[in-house]
Amino acid sequence: WGVLSSPAAMAVDMPMLESWFHWATTYFMQGALFEQVSVPLWALGLGLAAVACLTVVVSALLTRTRTLQAQLEQSSEDSATLSELFSSELERLRVQLSQTQEDSDSLDEILGSILKGGLPGHLEMTSKDYWCVKTMEVSYTDQEGERRNWRQSGYHVNCFVPGGARDIEVTFGVVGGAECKQVDRSKPDFPYIYDETGRMKLEKFTYERCPGNVRYELRGPSLATFVSHVTEVPAKRQRGSTGGGSPINVPAMVRKLSTGSCRSER
Repeated sequence: WGVLSSPAAMAVDMPMLESWFHWATTYFMQGALFEQVSVPLWALGLGLAAVACLTVVVSALLTRTRTLQAQLEQSSEDSATLSELFSSELERLRVQLSQTQEDSDSLDEILGSILKGGLPGHLEMTSKDYWCVKTMEVSYTDQEGERRNWRQSGYHVNCFVPGGARDIEVTFGVVGGAECKQVDRSKPDFPYIYDETGRMKLEKFTYERCPGNVRYELRGPSLATFVSHVTEVPAKRQRGSTGGGSPINVPAMVRKLSTGSCRSER
Protein backbone atom coordinates (compact mmCIF):
# COMPACT_ATOMS: atom_id res chain seq x y z
CA TRP A 1 0.00 0.00 0.00
CA GLY A 2 2.92 2.29 0.52
CA VAL A 3 3.93 1.82 -3.13
CA LEU A 4 0.45 2.73 -4.33
CA SER A 5 0.29 5.83 -2.18
CA SER A 6 1.78 8.13 -4.88
CA PRO A 7 0.30 8.96 -8.31
CA ALA A 8 3.40 7.85 -10.16
CA ALA A 9 3.31 4.46 -8.56
CA MET A 10 -0.38 4.09 -9.39
CA ALA A 11 0.32 4.92 -13.06
CA VAL A 12 3.17 2.39 -13.25
CA ASP A 13 1.17 -0.45 -11.61
CA MET A 14 -2.11 0.15 -13.49
CA PRO A 15 -1.75 -2.92 -15.73
CA MET A 16 -1.15 -5.03 -12.66
CA LEU A 17 -4.25 -3.58 -10.98
CA GLU A 18 -6.38 -4.26 -14.02
CA SER A 19 -5.22 -7.89 -14.13
CA TRP A 20 -5.89 -8.26 -10.43
CA PHE A 21 -9.40 -6.77 -10.80
CA HIS A 22 -10.12 -9.08 -13.72
CA TRP A 23 -8.98 -12.09 -11.71
CA ALA A 24 -11.12 -11.11 -8.72
CA THR A 25 -14.17 -10.52 -10.86
CA THR A 26 -13.79 -13.86 -12.58
CA TYR A 27 -13.31 -15.62 -9.25
CA PHE A 28 -16.38 -14.16 -7.66
CA MET A 29 -18.55 -14.65 -10.75
CA GLN A 30 -17.57 -18.24 -11.31
CA GLY A 31 -17.06 -19.52 -7.82
CA ALA A 32 -18.07 -17.68 -4.72
CA LEU A 33 -21.07 -15.92 -6.28
CA PHE A 34 -22.55 -19.12 -7.67
CA GLU A 35 -22.08 -20.86 -4.36
CA GLN A 36 -23.77 -18.02 -2.47
CA VAL A 37 -26.73 -17.85 -4.96
CA SER A 38 -27.40 -21.61 -5.39
CA VAL A 39 -27.93 -22.32 -1.68
CA PRO A 40 -30.49 -19.52 -1.04
CA LEU A 41 -32.52 -20.57 -4.13
CA TRP A 42 -32.79 -24.11 -2.80
CA ALA A 43 -33.62 -22.85 0.64
CA LEU A 44 -36.12 -20.43 -0.87
CA GLY A 45 -37.94 -23.31 -2.59
CA LEU A 46 -38.03 -25.25 0.67
CA GLY A 47 -39.32 -22.21 2.48
CA LEU A 48 -42.03 -21.62 -0.08
CA ALA A 49 -43.12 -25.25 0.23
CA ALA A 50 -43.23 -24.90 4.02
CA VAL A 51 -45.27 -21.70 3.73
CA ALA A 52 -47.70 -23.40 1.34
CA CYS A 53 -48.11 -26.32 3.71
CA LEU A 54 -48.60 -23.96 6.64
CA THR A 55 -51.21 -22.00 4.67
CA VAL A 56 -53.12 -25.20 3.92
CA VAL A 57 -53.00 -26.23 7.57
CA VAL A 58 -54.15 -22.79 8.78
CA SER A 59 -56.97 -22.76 6.23
CA ALA A 60 -58.09 -26.21 7.36
CA LEU A 61 -57.97 -25.12 11.01
CA LEU A 62 -60.01 -21.99 10.24
CA THR A 63 -62.59 -24.05 8.35
CA ARG A 64 -62.79 -26.52 11.23
CA THR A 65 -63.13 -23.66 13.70
CA ARG A 66 -66.00 -22.13 11.75
CA THR A 67 -67.68 -25.54 11.53
CA LEU A 68 -67.33 -26.07 15.28
CA GLN A 69 -68.66 -22.58 15.95
CA ALA A 70 -71.71 -23.23 13.75
CA GLN A 71 -72.29 -26.55 15.52
CA LEU A 72 -71.96 -24.84 18.89
CA GLU A 73 -74.52 -22.19 17.91
CA GLN A 74 -76.89 -24.88 16.64
CA SER A 75 -76.42 -26.83 19.86
CA SER A 76 -77.22 -23.68 21.87
CA GLU A 77 -80.40 -23.13 19.87
CA ASP A 78 -81.39 -26.78 20.28
CA SER A 79 -80.73 -26.56 24.02
CA ALA A 80 -82.88 -23.43 24.31
CA THR A 81 -85.69 -25.07 22.32
CA LEU A 82 -85.46 -28.23 24.41
CA SER A 83 -85.47 -26.22 27.63
CA GLU A 84 -88.55 -24.30 26.49
CA LEU A 85 -90.26 -27.56 25.54
CA PHE A 86 -89.49 -29.12 28.91
CA SER A 87 -90.69 -25.97 30.69
CA SER A 88 -94.01 -26.02 28.83
CA GLU A 89 -94.45 -29.73 29.53
CA LEU A 90 -93.64 -29.23 33.20
CA GLU A 91 -96.12 -26.36 33.40
CA ARG A 92 -98.78 -28.49 31.73
CA LEU A 93 -98.12 -31.34 34.16
CA ARG A 94 -98.23 -28.90 37.07
CA VAL A 95 -101.61 -27.57 35.91
CA GLN A 96 -102.92 -31.11 35.50
CA LEU A 97 -101.64 -32.05 38.95
CA SER A 98 -103.26 -28.97 40.45
CA GLN A 99 -106.55 -29.79 38.69
CA THR A 100 -106.31 -33.37 39.91
CA GLN A 101 -105.74 -32.13 43.46
CA GLU A 102 -108.76 -29.84 43.20
CA ASP A 103 -110.87 -32.69 41.84
CA SER A 104 -109.67 -34.93 44.64
CA ASP A 105 -110.54 -32.33 47.28
CA SER A 106 -113.93 -31.80 45.67
CA LEU A 107 -114.53 -35.54 45.57
CA ASP A 108 -113.60 -35.85 49.24
CA GLU A 109 -116.01 -33.06 50.06
CA ILE A 110 -118.79 -34.69 48.05
CA LEU A 111 -118.21 -38.11 49.58
CA GLY A 112 -118.13 -36.56 53.04
CA SER A 113 -121.39 -34.75 52.42
CA ILE A 114 -122.96 -37.96 51.07
CA LEU A 115 -121.91 -39.90 54.15
CA LYS A 116 -123.15 -37.20 56.51
CA GLY A 117 -126.28 -35.84 54.89
CA GLY A 118 -127.11 -37.93 51.85
CA LEU A 119 -126.78 -37.24 48.15
CA PRO A 120 -126.04 -33.68 47.05
CA GLY A 121 -128.57 -31.55 45.23
CA HIS A 122 -128.09 -30.59 41.60
CA LEU A 123 -129.04 -27.10 40.43
CA GLU A 124 -128.78 -26.55 36.69
CA MET A 125 -129.16 -23.29 34.79
CA THR A 126 -129.46 -23.29 31.01
CA SER A 127 -129.90 -20.35 28.66
CA LYS A 128 -132.41 -20.88 25.85
CA ASP A 129 -130.91 -18.04 23.81
CA TYR A 130 -127.59 -16.23 23.44
CA TRP A 131 -128.60 -12.61 23.96
CA CYS A 132 -126.39 -12.31 27.03
CA VAL A 133 -124.35 -14.30 29.55
CA LYS A 134 -126.44 -15.39 32.51
CA THR A 135 -125.36 -15.82 36.13
CA MET A 136 -126.60 -18.16 38.85
CA GLU A 137 -126.01 -17.40 42.53
CA VAL A 138 -126.57 -19.98 45.26
CA SER A 139 -126.34 -19.48 49.01
CA TYR A 140 -126.93 -22.12 51.66
CA THR A 141 -126.07 -23.17 55.20
CA ASP A 142 -123.90 -26.26 55.45
CA GLN A 143 -124.01 -28.95 58.13
CA GLU A 144 -121.57 -26.99 60.32
CA GLY A 145 -123.91 -24.01 60.34
CA GLU A 146 -121.75 -21.81 58.14
CA ARG A 147 -123.30 -19.73 55.42
CA ARG A 148 -121.77 -20.31 52.01
CA ASN A 149 -122.17 -18.48 48.72
CA TRP A 150 -121.52 -19.69 45.17
CA ARG A 151 -121.66 -17.82 41.86
CA GLN A 152 -120.94 -18.75 38.25
CA SER A 153 -121.73 -17.31 34.81
CA GLY A 154 -122.27 -18.91 31.42
CA TYR A 155 -124.90 -20.33 29.12
CA HIS A 156 -125.03 -23.67 30.92
CA VAL A 157 -124.09 -23.76 34.61
CA ASN A 158 -124.26 -26.56 37.19
CA CYS A 159 -124.08 -26.30 40.97
CA PHE A 160 -124.02 -29.26 43.34
CA VAL A 161 -125.24 -28.41 46.82
CA PRO A 162 -123.79 -30.67 49.55
CA GLY A 163 -126.17 -33.13 51.15
CA GLY A 164 -127.54 -31.89 54.46
CA ALA A 165 -127.51 -28.23 53.37
CA ARG A 166 -130.48 -26.09 54.39
CA ASP A 167 -131.96 -22.64 53.79
CA ILE A 168 -130.96 -22.70 50.14
CA GLU A 169 -131.55 -19.57 48.02
CA VAL A 170 -131.12 -19.39 44.25
CA THR A 171 -131.14 -16.14 42.25
CA PHE A 172 -130.20 -15.21 38.70
CA GLY A 173 -128.76 -12.24 36.88
CA VAL A 174 -126.88 -11.09 33.82
CA VAL A 175 -123.20 -10.21 33.44
CA GLY A 176 -123.19 -6.44 33.06
CA GLY A 177 -126.98 -6.34 33.17
CA ALA A 178 -129.92 -6.41 35.55
CA GLU A 179 -131.13 -8.96 38.06
CA CYS A 180 -133.68 -11.52 36.99
CA LYS A 181 -137.20 -10.42 37.94
CA GLN A 182 -140.12 -12.67 38.82
CA VAL A 183 -142.68 -13.48 36.10
CA ASP A 184 -145.93 -15.41 35.95
CA ARG A 185 -144.94 -18.63 34.19
CA SER A 186 -148.53 -19.82 33.99
CA LYS A 187 -149.26 -17.27 31.26
CA PRO A 188 -147.84 -17.45 27.73
CA ASP A 189 -146.57 -13.85 27.64
CA PHE A 190 -144.75 -14.18 31.03
CA PRO A 191 -145.92 -10.90 32.66
CA TYR A 192 -143.93 -9.44 35.55
CA ILE A 193 -145.18 -9.82 39.12
CA TYR A 194 -145.25 -6.67 41.21
CA ASP A 195 -145.27 -6.17 44.98
CA GLU A 196 -147.56 -3.91 47.02
CA THR A 197 -145.53 -0.83 46.15
CA GLY A 198 -145.71 -1.50 42.41
CA ARG A 199 -142.13 -2.66 42.03
CA MET A 200 -141.09 -5.80 40.20
CA LYS A 201 -140.20 -8.66 42.48
CA LEU A 202 -136.80 -10.31 42.44
CA GLU A 203 -136.88 -13.90 41.22
CA LYS A 204 -135.69 -16.02 44.15
CA PHE A 205 -136.09 -19.74 44.73
CA THR A 206 -135.84 -20.93 48.32
CA TYR A 207 -135.59 -24.47 49.66
CA GLU A 208 -135.65 -25.45 53.29
CA ARG A 209 -133.70 -28.64 52.57
CA CYS A 210 -131.38 -29.76 49.82
CA PRO A 211 -133.42 -30.25 46.62
CA GLY A 212 -132.97 -33.23 44.37
CA ASN A 213 -132.48 -32.03 40.81
CA VAL A 214 -133.74 -28.64 39.63
CA ARG A 215 -133.39 -27.24 36.11
CA TYR A 216 -133.94 -23.53 35.41
CA GLU A 217 -134.45 -22.27 31.86
CA LEU A 218 -133.68 -18.57 31.25
CA ARG A 219 -134.59 -16.33 28.32
CA GLY A 220 -134.40 -12.69 27.28
CA PRO A 221 -131.84 -9.89 26.80
CA SER A 222 -129.59 -8.37 29.44
CA LEU A 223 -132.19 -5.95 30.86
CA ALA A 224 -135.17 -8.31 30.66
CA THR A 225 -133.93 -11.81 31.46
CA PHE A 226 -136.47 -14.07 33.17
CA VAL A 227 -136.91 -17.72 34.20
CA SER A 228 -139.28 -19.21 31.66
CA HIS A 229 -139.49 -22.76 32.98
CA VAL A 230 -138.51 -24.71 36.10
CA THR A 231 -138.28 -28.50 36.26
CA GLU A 232 -137.77 -30.12 39.65
CA VAL A 233 -137.16 -33.78 40.40
CA PRO A 234 -137.51 -34.42 44.15
CA ALA A 235 -134.70 -36.19 45.96
CA LYS A 236 -137.05 -39.02 46.88
CA ARG A 237 -137.65 -39.85 43.23
CA GLN A 238 -133.93 -39.50 42.49
CA ARG A 239 -133.20 -42.25 44.96
CA GLY A 240 -135.57 -44.51 43.03
CA SER A 241 -137.86 -45.41 45.94
CA THR A 242 -141.10 -44.49 44.11
CA GLY A 243 -142.41 -44.08 40.62
CA GLY A 244 -140.90 -47.30 39.30
CA GLY A 245 -137.64 -45.56 38.45
CA SER A 246 -134.30 -47.29 38.60
CA PRO A 247 -132.13 -46.61 41.65
CA ILE A 248 -129.56 -43.92 41.22
CA ASN A 249 -126.02 -45.02 40.48
CA VAL A 250 -124.02 -43.40 43.24
CA PRO A 251 -120.55 -44.14 41.76
CA ALA A 252 -121.65 -42.67 38.42
CA MET A 253 -122.89 -39.53 40.16
CA VAL A 254 -119.66 -39.25 42.11
CA ARG A 255 -117.69 -39.41 38.87
CA LYS A 256 -119.91 -36.73 37.38
CA LEU A 257 -119.57 -34.51 40.44
CA SER A 258 -115.80 -34.89 40.54
CA THR A 259 -115.50 -33.59 36.98
CA GLY A 260 -118.09 -30.84 37.05
CA SER A 261 -118.52 -29.65 40.63
CA CYS A 262 -118.04 -26.05 41.71
CA ARG A 263 -116.62 -24.80 44.98
CA SER A 264 -118.57 -22.53 47.23
CA GLU A 265 -117.35 -19.48 49.14
CA ARG A 266 -118.04 -18.62 52.70
